[in-house]
Amino acid sequence: MSLIEVAKIVKPQGIRGEVKAQISTNVNAVFNGMEEAYVEGKKFEISNISLRQGFLYVKFEGIDDRNMAESLRGKRIMLDKDLIKNALEEDELLVDDLIGMVLYDKEGNLVGQIVDVENYGATFNFIIDCNGRTVQTPFVDGVFDRDGDTLVVNKDKFDEVSVW
Repeated sequence: MSLIEVAKIVKPQGIRGEVKAQISTNVNAVFNGMEEAYVEGKKFEISNISLRQGFLYVKFEGIDDRNMAESLRGKRIMLDKDLIKNALEEDELLVDDLIGMVLYDKEGNLVGQIVDVENYGATFNFIIDCNGRTVQTPFVDGVFDRDGDTLVVNKDKFDEVSVW
């Protein structure tokens, strides 16, 4: 089983052991009916889960007060990668699969390689290594086109929105 991060716990929420987490996956459908998750390698059953105002709120079995929830601050919530892949829509790519992807423009010229993906809420930003230079580019319409399991770069749009 391969685990990948889906959220990072930012703080306790209330006094009954619930935690608030920053979502780090692009596949929010995976949270529907989620019954278990891993936190730093330890398996937890989930008694309640909800999405509110862009955050994930989780009540884990056995975490019953604020002090216990506080011990989870900063820790990663992980799920089985296969579970996430099954929740993908047909036109979606998994963020984890984007890291390491080599990007080419429409003419077949090398643009760079995605080294990280950051979520700032409004959109995902790709951190791309372009011949030794680091570039940040938002994942927005018109910049990237799907070609199977890869992305093709519209070089003109890419140059407009990228931060070098």
